[in-house]
Amino acid sequence: MSVTIILLVLAAAFFWAGFRAPRHALQYQSRAGFFMSLALAGFGGYFAWRESRTVAELAELIDPVPEITGVRYVPTTTDVGAVSEFLAAVPGRGRLGTTQEDRRNLAERVTERRSEYWIMKTALQPDSVFAFYREAAPRRGWTIETDRPPWLLLARGTETLFLFVTDDFPRPGVRILYGFSAE
Repeated sequence: MSVTIILLVLAAAFFWAGFRAPRHALQYQSRAGFFMSLALAGFGGYFAWRESRTVAELAELIDPVPEITGVRYVPTTTDVGAVSEFLAAVPGRGRLGTTQEDRRNLAERVTERRSEYWIMKTALQPDSVFAFYREAAPRRGWTIETDRPPWLLLARGTETLFLFVTDDFPRPGVRILYGFSAE
């Protein structure tokens, strides 16, 4: 988010230099810099929003591990369904290597089961992550089915949630893959 703020301040400076300042030799470059920094700030802001939204989506199911240092956005079932519907609508065999009917069947099967994924990075060690989820409070009703590091499998009714914890080598800390599946 701080990069987005820096880019917005830079865009303001470029705006002044390109549109408000007296005529100078770099006026057109300043205008171009304004539009480029504004576009980059928009992209940066979108990804910062997406990361914060990703943490909120996971928090609806289970308490995220504390001390999150990074978040990776992973496409949701809806996103994958939209892509598969698009591919099913593409006529002919082409480079996809399947018939249009096969792609339609695949698009219908994608939404049979809801599945979501989240990837988080934390400064904690793997033992601390497992100790956090062995306590009942952060699990919020999930029962432990399998507790064999680096895997932790949780269940609640017809829903399953798995965690895969791995070192974020060569950086300190660990990376956690959360996978949710429901009928």
